[in-house]
Amino acid sequence: MSGGGIAPCQPAFPGNFNMDQPIPAQGAPAALAPGSLFQPGRNCLKVARAQRVALLVDGDEYFKAFMQSAERAQRSIIILGWDFDSRTRLHWDESPSAPPVLGDFLNFLARRRRGLRIRILDWDFPMVFGINREFPPVYGTGWKIHRRIDLRYDNTHPTIGSHHQKIVVIDDAMAFSGGLDFTCRRWDTSEHAADDPRRVDAGTPYPPFHDVMIAVDGDAAAVLGGIARERWRCATGERLPGVTTAEDPWPSALKPDFTDIGVAVSRTHPGSDGSP
Repeated sequence: MSGGGIAPCQPAFPGNFNMDQPIPAQGAPAALAPGSLFQPGRNCLKVARAQRVALLVDGDEYFKAFMQSAERAQRSIIILGWDFDSRTRLHWDESPSAPPVLGDFLNFLARRRRGLRIRILDWDFPMVFGINREFPPVYGTGWKIHRRIDLRYDNTHPTIGSHHQKIVVIDDAMAFSGGLDFTCRRWDTSEHAADDPRRVDAGTPYPPFHDVMIAVDGDAAAVLGGIARERWRCATGERLPGVTTAEDPWPSALKPDFTDIGVAVSRTHPGSDGSP
């Protein structure tokens, strides 16, 4: 699979973080409030400022916010996941302005904006986990990927480990992080109705599914962008520069729950090649 043969990579900012080391993200550290629990290098990687923060509960809210933000993307979308399935249905609107299925939606974005690059980094899973997963499109079946979309599989983890980050970064200006992958059997509303006819996978109903995501902008989004680019470098050997645009990808319909606030970005990383 793509990404195979890449040796385990020592992160640019390992777990016992040294504030003297450069961080591959834009933005200055946020000033900590007196008595703050946030301690960079001890219980978080970095504290950064966000002008807007929104809490997204369940797949219906998250998928809609992602689509609205992705439609505003100018140069870059990076997706990290434990699983990725191009057949994932993102919405059930009767009069959609964009394709409702993930793979079609991403191809739609790539065709519409020539300067946009979409990069997807999925865990290079062993076949024992592949029963309910999409067969990798790199074998020429299933999803026909647009030439400006790059899908890779990341095997740079310890034996019997997995990559479990769920992060999406839009133009380094907005980012999502939390527990929801872009894969099947994740969509649900917060009502979690027992018999919702929309909660089906390949024609088979699945039980209610509950999880949450957070959306951030500003320097907090840039820090998550740095994490995503470092993961991409470790998996592929390709260094992605940070991006800036004049456009704001925050959806106008997404109401912030917090404004002008410090956000602690927490990250765990397995020890490898001498790094703790």
